[in-house]
Amino acid sequence: MSDSSRTSRVVPAVLGWALSLWFACGLAVVVAAISAFPALSSRGVIVPGHEILAAADPAASGRLAAGFAMDRVFGVTDLAQWLLAPIAFGVAVFCWRRLAGRPGGRLAAIVAILVAAGLVLASIHNLSIAPAMQASLATYRELLRAGDLESALAVRDGFEATHVLADRLYGVRMLAVGLALPLALILPGLPTRPRSHMARAAEPARGTP
Repeated sequence: MSDSSRTSRVVPAVLGWALSLWFACGLAVVVAAISAFPALSSRGVIVPGHEILAAADPAASGRLAAGFAMDRVFGVTDLAQWLLAPIAFGVAVFCWRRLAGRPGGRLAAIVAILVAAGLVLASIHNLSIAPAMQASLATYRELLRAGDLESALAVRDGFEATHVLADRLYGVRMLAVGLALPLALILPGLPTRPRSHMARAAEPARGTP
């Protein structure tokens, strides 16, 4: 086998690993959220210091409790995706460039485009949407602790509107990553770089002692 025909599966494997972790983080937070929020809202859990909400809307009080429970989960998974997204994008582009014009080149291009979409959506969420939601949520909780239910509910309405947008974009992001993952797993090996002429010249000719 000639040097130029040798391939390596290491880089595509790294891409598959990064996308697997990214998708697992995204799926984990969804599973946790759909478990916590309905369960606690149905029980009307009361958060100390926020009793005014429990008296007015027990289900909303339960959702508030779930939000407190999920705060760290959201933060950790957002950070994990924030780290994995650029890694996956960089490796995907590398695979694309190495496979361009070769078998698997178009497949690598599709993977890179899907990963790029996921990275853009993760960036929009972490740099714009998430900070706005966190600020609204902090204000909502503070107003409840202060006993100003009317103002708190007005802030919550704005938060919910942003939350709907965030959920939709999150779904699109996970769809992009979920589509990229199986495609990345079937990428062909990347061609290794041929050795330089100097390196070849330095080797003894075949058949020489």
